Amino acid sequence: MGKIERKAMTAVYSIAHFFVDMSCAFLMLRYAYAGSGENILLYNFCAFALQMPIGIILDRFGWGHRAASVGCGLIFASYFLAFSEMNMPAAIIAGLGNALFHAGGGVYVFDSFDDSGALGVFVSPGAIGLYIGTVLGSGNNASCIFPMLTMLAFSVFIWAAPYIFRCSDKKGEAAADFMSVKLSPTLCGAAILFFSVVVIRSFGGFALSFPWKISAGAAFAAVLCTAGGKALGGFVSDCMGKERTAAVSMSLAALLYLFSDNFICGLGAILLFNMSMPITLRAAADIFRGGRGFSFGLLTFALFIGYVPSFTERGGLNIGKGMMCVLCIVSAAMLLAGFMLPRRVKCSDDC
Repeated sequence: MGKIERKAMTAVYSIAHFFVDMSCAFLMLRYAYAGSGENILLYNFCAFALQMPIGIILDRFGWGHRAASVGCGLIFASYFLAFSEMNMPAAIIAGLGNALFHAGGGVYVFDSFDDSGALGVFVSPGAIGLYIGTVLGSGNNASCIFPMLTMLAFSVFIWAAPYIFRCSDKKGEAAADFMSVKLSPTLCGAAILFFSVVVIRSFGGFALSFPWKISAGAAFAAVLCTAGGKALGGFVSDCMGKERTAAVSMSLAALLYLFSDNFICGLGAILLFNMSMPITLRAAADIFRGGRGFSFGLLTFALFIGYVPSFTERGGLNIGKGMMCVLCIVSAAMLLAGFMLPRRVKCSDDC
């Protein structure tokens, strides 16, 4: 499969990512929520926590494109459950569909590219789609026809993708050996550090509020910076290296969060804070070679862990900008330590 075909397929997955998250957010807010926060929790659990077991299955058997296609189909089907007021099953099926799509797309991008830029491109549109779907789902004028049709169309198109782009839907050469790999305590420690960084990023995204984020325009600008940071982080780390990018972006984010009551400083802090996402994904995949689906799902499970405190605090969870500054510094330290630990293992093996 040529480079052009791989880039084209990644573009398809990135566009589909926007519509998947938009369609799920629209479904949940317009239909499946129905005043029950438990339905939101169930959806988020299925969408994020289930990516890890799905990723293990994909590592073992392949079928990434099939999983992504079925995921879009399940989101399409979940609308009919919601129409029948089966709100909890609709939330579960939509969450499962979301997890299947993300795991399938993530495994494809991991297996097709060795850099972080493509990962940033794939993961970034989801934040925009989530925001658009939330806005449309909160109103009463938008029709459900468009999100349903996009899910049906992407389900069919991604199923046909192996034939259109001549891209393999089989397991990677290293995947068969993944389950027999014994990781050293040092590498497990690095994985725990990366996992913890993602928990902090998720927690901070939910727990910090900005005084200027009161208009639709300001909220959308924040979402664009979230998505832009994820995309930018991958490309910058490919140019500057993961360690330097993590240290610079997190340090600057910590500084800007101290002045985040200002609109421009707040947007800059959001952008820099989110640059670590593709970096942590790539770093985890480098540890779990042959288990890239597992590594992708492991870090999405971390996103769910970071979300849980905001759900349990029904009155609203809010931390100060000083605490956010501290979390950035702690994240930077964890990232740098996580990057150093695998090098110690390699040094020991070489010696």
